[in-house]
Amino acid sequence: MKPNLAPKHWHLRSKVLLHILIFGASAAIILTVIYIQTEKRLIRAASQQKAQIVSSLVNAGLYRAMQTGHEKEVQSKMEEIASSTAIKKIRILSPLGRVLRSTHPEEVGQPVGGREQDSLTQFLARNVPSEIDMLKAQSLAQSFLVIENKKECLGCHAASEKITGVLEVQVDNSEAESLLRKNQWKGIVAALAALSLLTFIILRLFERIINRPISELKNEMKSYQVGHLAPPLAPAKKDEIGSLVESFQLMVARLEDAHRKIEELYHQRIEKAEHLASFGELAAGLVHDVKNPLAGIRGVIEIISQKTPVGDPQKEIYGEVLLQIDRIITILQDALNYAKPKAANFLWVNPNSYVENAIRLAGTQMNGKKIEVHFHGVRPEGQAYIDPDMIQDVLLNLILNSISAIQDQGHIEISMQEGGDRRLQIRVSDDGQGISEAHLGQIFNPFFSTKTGGTGLGLSISKKIIEIHGGTIQVESRTGQGTTFFIEIPVSPAANE
Repeated sequence: MKPNLAPKHWHLRSKVLLHILIFGASAAIILTVIYIQTEKRLIRAASQQKAQIVSSLVNAGLYRAMQTGHEKEVQSKMEEIASSTAIKKIRILSPLGRVLRSTHPEEVGQPVGGREQDSLTQFLARNVPSEIDMLKAQSLAQSFLVIENKKECLGCHAASEKITGVLEVQVDNSEAESLLRKNQWKGIVAALAALSLLTFIILRLFERIINRPISELKNEMKSYQVGHLAPPLAPAKKDEIGSLVESFQLMVARLEDAHRKIEELYHQRIEKAEHLASFGELAAGLVHDVKNPLAGIRGVIEIISQKTPVGDPQKEIYGEVLLQIDRIITILQDALNYAKPKAANFLWVNPNSYVENAIRLAGTQMNGKKIEVHFHGVRPEGQAYIDPDMIQDVLLNLILNSISAIQDQGHIEISMQEGGDRRLQIRVSDDGQGISEAHLGQIFNPFFSTKTGGTGLGLSISKKIIEIHGGTIQVESRTGQGTTFFIEIPVSPAANE
């Protein structure tokens, strides 16, 4: 069982709302992340600044105490500074990592821990006077400051020592980060409120500017679909929606005009069909009622003509009368064939022989013209499901038209071949005088003819025969360059039934 691939029905409002929520939520998340990261950077910067200030104060106090000989006051000053908010620990470390002084007296004389020892070693290896490192896991800002061996320190340290120790200050950020986490919810709530307000405003604007005019236009389209011609919808604004409404109104006006023209043409066709039906009945009656008297008249004239001496001028008149009687009978027969064509008798045949018969019959109508006829047929085993007599009549009519279009001498090319989609393609071309562009669109109309004495039914009957076979006939022509007829008919029985 194949899955249902039909698209789901989504209203335009739902699509707009979904996109607003997606983009709005993405923007809110991005802004929230940027806000939190900014706050964290501010807390870190404040902690680093505080660590630097404390390091500078302790370092200055240490040198003063060494200068005045009150080294014992260093411990009390360190503890006093550490008692302020967010200062977790102040220590003086030896270059090897042993605690010399600390705001936590129990650490004095102890080596520092593994990570702190690594930080101290890396700091000394970089050979910088001071450095601040963020211990993110413990929410601490750790500051290192080199205590240089100055003249104030020579009383306790040898002059060969460049560094007497390293001052470490740790600033606790946990309180600030806790406050940040509490404020995060406020930021999220504010972002959601802004998103809701933005969604509401956009939806209101969408409803007024886009959805309402489109809904009105949609309802009007539905009214036209069911045949209710509603009053024209006036565009509310001069914008893209207004232009769409104007274009729709223009399209409706053109459709209504086309509908009126189609109805007029339909009624004309109906009247024409009724006339043709009446004409068919009349033609059938005329053929039966006129043909027999004409045959009798023709027989009498022919007998009189035979008894008239050869040198008598009346003999030529009798011959002309016979020709005109034959022409009247031909016209009546053509009219009957057009109004009431005979039923097709489809057979599987090779069409080559019937085309050759048409060429042979047309050869008697050359009237002294030097015309070469070339025929290229289908392969000998080729078969087509056609009415061979009808197709022969079509080809005969086209060849006679080509002969009439050629003045004194010329060529007629007839080709027949099977197409790729099992269609028999027939092409009849000549190098005669051609058909003018003004007449080209009328040649298949009944009773239209450019030939003197023509009935104007030959091509109309030919077109009907091709349509009975389920095919098409087309023409290309230029004045003075000749004419080509293209015929396509299916060769399979199913297409002809």
